[in-house]
Amino acid sequence: MTAQSRKILAVAAAVLVIGSIVGFSVARERGKRVQVQTGKVARTELTQVVTASGEVRPRRYVNVGANVSGRIVELAVREGDRVKKGQVLARIESERFEAGARQSEAAVAAARAELQHANADLEVSRLVFDRTKKMHEDRLIADQAFDQAEAELKMKAANVEAAHKRVAQLQAQLDSTRDELYKTTMYSPMDGVVTSLPKEAGEMVIGALSFNPTVIMTVADLLVMECEVMVDETDIRNLSLGQKAEVRVDALEGVRIEGEVTEIGASALARGTGSTQQVQATLGATTGNQPKDFKVKIVLKDPPPSLRPGLNATADITTATRSAVLAVPVQAVVVRELDKEGKVVDADATAGPEPREGNTVTQLARPKGEEKDGVFLVKDGKAVFTPVKAGIMGETDIEILEGLGEGQEIVTGSYKTLRTLKDQARIRIEKKGKRS
Repeated sequence: MTAQSRKILAVAAAVLVIGSIVGFSVARERGKRVQVQTGKVARTELTQVVTASGEVRPRRYVNVGANVSGRIVELAVREGDRVKKGQVLARIESERFEAGARQSEAAVAAARAELQHANADLEVSRLVFDRTKKMHEDRLIADQAFDQAEAELKMKAANVEAAHKRVAQLQAQLDSTRDELYKTTMYSPMDGVVTSLPKEAGEMVIGALSFNPTVIMTVADLLVMECEVMVDETDIRNLSLGQKAEVRVDALEGVRIEGEVTEIGASALARGTGSTQQVQATLGATTGNQPKDFKVKIVLKDPPPSLRPGLNATADITTATRSAVLAVPVQAVVVRELDKEGKVVDADATAGPEPREGNTVTQLARPKGEEKDGVFLVKDGKAVFTPVKAGIMGETDIEILEGLGEGQEIVTGSYKTLRTLKDQARIRIEKKGKRS
């Protein structure tokens, strides 16, 4: 091998070594970079929606209960029947009330007879008193006879007054007995449909004067329906009366019903509980840190004929709409802790110096900084945390009120990467994740 050949081989070897070193350095540098997805801050239209679940109910319904205790002797309707206001719905055995009414009528008649007798006695006493008075004026009788006639007249007048009160008392008892007799028949309080009929003829029921009266049936007006949903306590601040809603009923696949928020509960209910829990909370019972919900009612517009009370439903309530606003993907907004100088605090930072006192190590807690919402701007191949002020949140994007400008490039993913991404970290962009 000539000297020239050896020289060429040496140069080639040197180039190969240098290339290997450069390639290794580049590969190592690329390995230190965090792979991210990016996108541009753009303007778009956002709609903020609160989703809640509940059930369909008639807006107006009445639980028809028993007014008196007894046995049901007749049910004049069936579940699903349409009824008119004043129509007979059911009857409860009335024999004892009929007997009580007859007894009260007889007592009133006897009292009225006594009143007539007392009036007759009063008239006789008045005639006697008139004659006695005239004779007394003519000095034909003594003063004692006149006084006795006058006292007799007053006594008869008092008897008449007592008889009047006795008649009034017995008449009131008769009216009460007749009212109880009337209440053995139940009438429809409104036009509507019998939506529930849990009782059967022959069953015993408890009257309204008891602590827990029996509900015999429910009559509802199905022309006006509403959806009653439970809204999470974190969303209730975004709701207001009159907001539009779209209701989906599980049993009616593909059917979407428009509605409007008409009522927002004033007090929170412990999640998964009903009215009993609400009463307990009102009386001071505590529910600790248990999640809370608020009851919200949505009146449905043009409900389909197939809609029935009690069906499960989901409501999407539109709480805000914005046009041409700056927005970024929801996952792009992260929370980082900032120190007093506004610098991002590394989550892995130590608590600080550990002064020693004898054999004891005392660790000083690092002062807690302020947590801020922000995004990672792409600058010179680095991810730079930038605080922002967020507005409403849509299905996938969130409004940015302050901190960003249109067209700026930010880190949008992945979600796992954003959770641990550090300020000023060097990044490598995935082309396929680019957002236009």
